[in-house]
Amino acid sequence: AHELRTPLTAVRTSAGLLLDPASQPTDDQRETLLRTIERNADRMQRIVGDILDLARFRAGRITLQLRRFDAVELARSVVATVGPLADARGQSLEVTHEAHGPRVYGDHRRLEQALLNLVSNAQRFAPDRGRVIIRVAHLDGWVTWAVEDDGPGIPAEDRERLFERFFVGRSDTSGPRSGVGLGLPTALAIAQAHGGTIDVESAPVRGSVFTLRVPEAGPPDGSPGDAG
Repeated sequence: AHELRTPLTAVRTSAGLLLDPASQPTDDQRETLLRTIERNADRMQRIVGDILDLARFRAGRITLQLRRFDAVELARSVVATVGPLADARGQSLEVTHEAHGPRVYGDHRRLEQALLNLVSNAQRFAPDRGRVIIRVAHLDGWVTWAVEDDGPGIPAEDRERLFERFFVGRSDTSGPRSGVGLGLPTALAIAQAHGGTIDVESAPVRGSVFTLRVPEAGPPDGSPGDAG
């Protein structure tokens, strides 16, 4: 509720200033208020979308749209999306892979959403001028995307709760980079719908590695339209 109230308050305040007959904002001020409304409405839409997605996955009501695609291109697409945020902080985003990148049978849009959540999380915690690496690999019938950052690491007391809905770790600070606590549980739900999982390795001051792992051949139940 708090995560929705904050942007809603910004929208109501900005709209109130625009509608108040006693207020006479300049053209620049009017544009700023309208952009504030748009930005916070987008934030509310994303939060509601994440909540609904997670609820559907947990209830088994998501139908996966399965097809075979290039796992490396998926990683590059995510990097292109997060790139502007990383550039603003002087961070580097890299994709590494084997000579012949693996192909995977899965829901491209959903796996892209899961990987985007992991990369966005890594970018948020990486320091200014830091580094985030996505390592794409294929081993024993599994395709993996390992997202490595050089951030502060995850406190031991937080690790068991990382995939709880709305949980925000102690090292996540308030402000524009703070998380809502839905990205990781949504990513895990997507991985599990594919018959996969997410592994986490972290050490204080040495950063973290989140590895998204799914079967190369697709969900093990062999039901292309069933998220299980």
